[in-house]
Amino acid sequence: MEIGHHLKKARESNRMSQQEVAELLGISQKTLSNIESGKTQPSVVQLAEMGKIYEIDILDLLLKIGIHFTQSPPQRNRS
Repeated sequence: MEIGHHLKKARESNRMSQQEVAELLGISQKTLSNIESGKTQPSVVQLAEMGKIYEIDILDLLLKIGIHFTQSPPQRNRS
């Protein structure tokens, strides 16, 4: 399933309209519609804000759709 579908379900679970969420994100309703329909991808900042608005863990959502993260190796001091 696409990330937009999950974001739409989260919005609907919170009983919010696209217009309400778009205003909170500072984007147009059409842009949010495009994200939810999979026509465009949300930015990292938009994803983080949607996580706050919908009270969901975005990292868990990304794992659900098959995006996995690994930890970066520790940085070496170059002194």
